[in-house]
Amino acid sequence: MPPPLQTLRSAGRGRPLATGRTDRATLAWPALLLGLLPTLLLCAPLRVAAGPLVSPLELARRISPDPNCTRVQVQGLCFCGARPCGFRVRMYVPVALVETVRAPGDSLLAVPGAGVPEAAGTVSSSHAALDNTAEAHAWLLGNTAWLFSGQLPCLPCQPSDARSPPPPPSSLSDVMCDPASAVVQALTGSVQSGLGPPLASLAYASEADAVNWRTGCRDLLAIDTWSGQLAGLGRWGSLYPRQMRDLGTAPVVYSAKTAYRALSIAREQLGTLPFPVDLAGRMQQAYPAVSTCFDVGEQPLPQAPASERPVATSGDGRYGWFYWRPVSCCVGFESLAHCASDSVSRR
Repeated sequence: MPPPLQTLRSAGRGRPLATGRTDRATLAWPALLLGLLPTLLLCAPLRVAAGPLVSPLELARRISPDPNCTRVQVQGLCFCGARPCGFRVRMYVPVALVETVRAPGDSLLAVPGAGVPEAAGTVSSSHAALDNTAEAHAWLLGNTAWLFSGQLPCLPCQPSDARSPPPPPSSLSDVMCDPASAVVQALTGSVQSGLGPPLASLAYASEADAVNWRTGCRDLLAIDTWSGQLAGLGRWGSLYPRQMRDLGTAPVVYSAKTAYRALSIAREQLGTLPFPVDLAGRMQQAYPAVSTCFDVGEQPLPQAPASERPVATSGDGRYGWFYWRPVSCCVGFESLAHCASDSVSRR
């Protein structure tokens, strides 16, 4: 077996990786692996697929209409030239979908006609285990996600309104870890056919970032900025190092925390996520249940009977999460009146 695949298998069992030697094959393997992503990510291997898969359109329909998610606020007037033309609205919009799965190549997304070779498994999340590992995949949500969710026309702000330029990818740890440039190139070059319009592009896949994902390598090597990397995720615990393994955390909380870590890597280390990742964001479970939204780091997560839309622990070790960001946009007077009229007619 070639060294890169052996490395992946060893890492998939939660073993630490030796990163002191880098050869040409090690630097090139993320791009080779990403060439298989349409196969690896879009159809789960039979030995790990234990529950129903969902289509991208069905996932979009799981975006919650709960006011606790959108948190719409009217901030004042907005102007078109010198004349007021509407109201400035502040609200939350879903900008990304992240899934955590228990084996490389597994996925929630069902795409007909895809096959996958046998993949080395990780230690799966369970109802009781407090030693959790997972792979993570993050997709950007396009503006059409709102259309397919059924939330328009009265939620006018779009996911694209939340965009901001990401920091440039760092090459500090390219020698010791999976080179960030190679991971970015592989993600950019991956084929996204069959995903459907709600999912705009792939922002992160842990299989392509295996050394760093399993060890937090890039975090650990950033000695000069370590003092600034002691941040936590509220009551979820430490954010750094951002890796696949977490001890002492309930599986559903671990998955939410891991999803946030994947987004953070995509934003801060790879520059592939055009949305800020910080504690101003909110999250919502999309699988196995559709929950209300909650703050990053919030604990406990929404629970029954206190919440009408509680989170649920997955029986198959797979989870899906929407990541929400606050945005502001201008809503014309006529559009707002139309929304108000629709709201009254539904009562």
